Amino acid sequence: MSRSRLTREQRRAQLIDLGMQMVEASSFDAVSVDDVAARAGISRSLLFHYFPTKRDFQLALAEQAAHDLLERIAPDPDLDPVARLRTGAGSYIDYVTDRREAYLSLVRGAAGGDDAMRVVFDGTRAQIAGWLLMGLGHEPEDAPQDLWLAARGWVALLEEMCVVWLQTDVLDRDEFVDLMERATTALFAGLGIDRSLLET
Repeated sequence: MSRSRLTREQRRAQLIDLGMQMVEASSFDAVSVDDVAARAGISRSLLFHYFPTKRDFQLALAEQAAHDLLERIAPDPDLDPVARLRTGAGSYIDYVTDRREAYLSLVRGAAGGDDAMRVVFDGTRAQIAGWLLMGLGHEPEDAPQDLWLAARGWVALLEEMCVVWLQTDVLDRDEFVDLMERATTALFAGLGIDRSLLET
């Protein structure tokens, strides 16, 4: 009995899934399209039918990584702001722990990627900053400029702290969540934010 043929979207999803498995063990740039095609049981030329260039394939992987991260850390609107912040930070840290190489590759790509890659990274950061602003009682598009800048800076702080933490492992997971919570409170302390939104 012959196997059913995959649709175009199913094949793309399969190739991205295989690529993400390889990213999690290395990096976006290290993913071999030949290896991905071999694992999928197709030719290299057929892979390029779905992704015209290797860079297009890497971009699709970056978009998937960003989607997975945002899905993992999406805030629960039923939680109070403090619990939402702590849960979100914990989910973020758990994600980067589970997908260490993929995360490091995603962050490094933000600095050295092309314009299309930077759009993915910037969109991801803007979404995370927007969630933080909403937790502080502001719609992202209406937030004061100083608060908006602080929220974007907070995302950069979170990224850098996670990168250093992954490379040094100086704190355990719960200690790191506590540190991130304290850093968030300190960052917003002088911006007129009701401290009850950031402190237990």
